[in-house]
Amino acid sequence: MCQACVDEGRLSQATFDKIEGFLEKWPGADSGPAHIVLDDDNLLDGHIKWCLGLARASLSKNPDDLRDAEDVKLMDMLGWHEDTDREELEATIAFLEELLLIPEDER
Repeated sequence: MCQACVDEGRLSQATFDKIEGFLEKWPGADSGPAHIVLDDDNLLDGHIKWCLGLARASLSKNPDDLRDAEDVKLMDMLGWHEDTDREELEATIAFLEELLLIPEDER
């Protein structure tokens, strides 16, 4: 995530600051299941919900928590984020849920 994203109008300063604050506390989260939201500025509801599903499945280790076989393959490839701390996954889930409360056009 970069200030240029704000300058180019791809996200709001408030959302940028919120993400930066989260990453200050959880610096490895941008390489976890919410990578595309936290690092690539994919902030539409669909992106956030997809990452939320990945994060929840990373906690449960249950393929049934994923939306389809392609997501299961992805998680298998990523090792189900086994190297990600449980507390970080829980914080990521809470953060993604918080982002969903902000209307898309205000992110």
